[in-house]
Amino acid sequence: NIETLARTFNMSARNLRRRLKVEGTSFQKLKDKLRMEKASSLLRDSRKQVSEISLQLGFQEPAAFTRAFKSWTGLSPRAYRDKYS
Repeated sequence: NIETLARTFNMSARNLRRRLKVEGTSFQKLKDKLRMEKASSLLRDSRKQVSEISLQLGFQEPAAFTRAFKSWTGLSPRAYRDKYS
């Protein structure tokens, strides 16, 4: 979460949000980018089930992960795996 990340940089969560805004991004955008990159890697390079990947990435439900992944890439996780693995 943002509070933990802010402590890593010895600053308040509010200050971190402000600095990210100046950079034209947000904590959620960074988190989504990292999740997308990790999900893409796991889908290409592992045989883990989509439900396992969704839990590993912090999604409560596989359906939420599927919706997010499709919004990031335009493909469902299964379609992505079929295309790139």
